[in-house]
Amino acid sequence: MVNAPKAASWAIGKRVLHWALALAVLVALIAPKPEGGRGLVHVSAGVSALALVFMRIGWRLFGDVRPYVKDAWRFKAPDLSKGLRGAAPLLMQGARLGGFAFLAFIPFAVLIALVGIGQGEDSLVLEAHEAAGKVIMVLAIAHAAAVIAFSALMKFDVVGVTLSGAARSVFEGGARGGLGLIVGGAIGISALVYVWGPFDLASKVSALNDHETGAGREEDDD
Repeated sequence: MVNAPKAASWAIGKRVLHWALALAVLVALIAPKPEGGRGLVHVSAGVSALALVFMRIGWRLFGDVRPYVKDAWRFKAPDLSKGLRGAAPLLMQGARLGGFAFLAFIPFAVLIALVGIGQGEDSLVLEAHEAAGKVIMVLAIAHAAAVIAFSALMKFDVVGVTLSGAARSVFEGGARGGLGLIVGGAIGISALVYVWGPFDLASKVSALNDHETGAGREEDDD
């Protein structure tokens, strides 16, 4: 199993953001979509995921916290002399690339949903949002599968590193990392304030539900 120094490499802040984002996306994927008088949990989880992504990106960019995208692009050919374990570095690089793509698709999916939610149930933008949601689900599964395969090959304690193991620090990057987290958090909170304030997401979801309920009644009358 992984030793204590490696387990301590994931600061508490990174663990909280990682699993909070995973939970938000999971809820968004399994919660009912905005139809038939439902959907507020789905959109709440989606915009929460957006805020968490902004926080994570701000922490990484302004706080200079690894991993960087350039690290993931440095592919290494599998060392066949080591058997299956020779493919482990490639699996981790694939997991990182999948994670970066996952982070990139969340803002895209949420933003097009916000555009399409005021256009009614027949909006092509909402159809694009559903397609983006499927891509996010595939990326999440691929990322998890690559990490699990890497952990099995290398006997890597992924649970200890990302969840239960001791951590040496609360945040990474020192003062600069703290500043990055504050900047990212401010951007994420601002996004939430706008979506639930001036954008008035709740009323748009209600209007969409009323529109679909009315359409259902008209079909029943026919």
